[in-house]
Amino acid sequence: MVYTFGEPHVSSITIQVVATLVANLGMIHTGMMIGFPSVLLPPLLEVGPDLHISFAQATWLSSISFISAPVACVVAGPMIDRVGRRWGLVLLNLTFIAGWLPSAVFPLSLPALYIGRICSGIGAGAASSTCSTYTAEVAAVYLRTTLVLITPLMLSVGAAITYLWAMLFQESWSEVSWFGFGLTAASLVLTLLLPESPMWLLSRGHAEEALQALQRLRGASGPEQVKEELDSFSSRASDKQQKTSWLSNFKHLRKPQVYKPLIMMNLLYLCGNFTGVMLVTSFAVDFTERAGIKAEAYYVAMCIAIVRMVSILIFTWVSNVFGNRNPAIFFAVIMTASMTMLAVNVSGLLVLPQWLIGALVLVYVYAGSTSFSNIMVSMLGEVFPTEMRGFASGITTGLGFMLSFVSTKLYPIFVTEFEAYFVFLFFAIFGAVGTLYIYFFLPETHGKTLLEIEDYFKGVKITGTKL
Repeated sequence: MVYTFGEPHVSSITIQVVATLVANLGMIHTGMMIGFPSVLLPPLLEVGPDLHISFAQATWLSSISFISAPVACVVAGPMIDRVGRRWGLVLLNLTFIAGWLPSAVFPLSLPALYIGRICSGIGAGAASSTCSTYTAEVAAVYLRTTLVLITPLMLSVGAAITYLWAMLFQESWSEVSWFGFGLTAASLVLTLLLPESPMWLLSRGHAEEALQALQRLRGASGPEQVKEELDSFSSRASDKQQKTSWLSNFKHLRKPQVYKPLIMMNLLYLCGNFTGVMLVTSFAVDFTERAGIKAEAYYVAMCIAIVRMVSILIFTWVSNVFGNRNPAIFFAVIMTASMTMLAVNVSGLLVLPQWLIGALVLVYVYAGSTSFSNIMVSMLGEVFPTEMRGFASGITTGLGFMLSFVSTKLYPIFVTEFEAYFVFLFFAIFGAVGTLYIYFFLPETHGKTLLEIEDYFKGVKITGTKL
């Protein structure tokens, strides 16, 4: 049987899903890294016989990962362009092992905790671009929209795992660290079994290896079954056998298929970050309390993590039916409206009942995750050309982590100095700005091949694609 290019087959779908899940295990560790302060800080700030730290030390301990992550984002791009996507996944797992071991072996050593958080931030920075790049390149066109959303889903799963462990071990963080170490070791072994990205192999001139990798990923018994798909991009990718260097990367930035999506994605990250969506994971309890709800910390965190996961699962179906762009616009409007109502409630102009405030918080998290978080991660591995995908996605995610560091450091100051009303109003204004940005500048990538997306940014007209 000869496979038809773009036609789904059960065996091919199964293999691609399994490969994507394994490749995105690093995002579980990223989610655990982001949620780890919820386990670490409460016992460290309490009075007792064990290790205790000041509030300033706690602030740095929770945010220091966001400082090391941008460096890794920028370095990871050229690294995976040079050594390959699979070996990039191997290296980021080794970095996460270095991140979990210090807090597991030396749980009462503050320097060890700092070192672990820094290494975890490096792993998270590398994972953010490497996982999405590998996923986009190994997925068939008919599955790519679905599979790229596994990346944010795994991040939410990691955060939920950490919150669950926090509920079970509220006085200790070593159990969570050992669990993270074991999970990372398992993902390292599984990653070694993955095939390399066929597109990367072609870009390096390894046509035979690319054919074998594509056969494995599609579950094909012979080369004739994947010939049509391989031919769809081999003529261009096989010409890109140049050595990747920093100089060549910056020269490529002058090309419209590179700088246009780079500007587009970075502005999208900027809008998404200042809508407050990214802050919710780190300040779930404080955010909810300032919105007007009093609840037990761990249950609030779990509810938010669950809502984020649900948003990804539903968006997977919605994006396959309606594409990426229109649902993003729809949910951005809902997010802005819910945040506006929360801001009005906090200001005292309108007093809402507790159940409605809780519903608005969850709607805000759900709609914000769908309209910005999910769309940013899902498009990250799609919009950049093959030879620049690692480098450009590294720059974008690096800026994202820098913005996360700035916002996590400023949020406590702003809600104290300017009151929650002005902060919530700020989120609502940026929500409106972000909605307009998505409407006017975000293209539809659903159903397009990676080369069609690249041609679009070059200025080649493609049916069904619009700004």
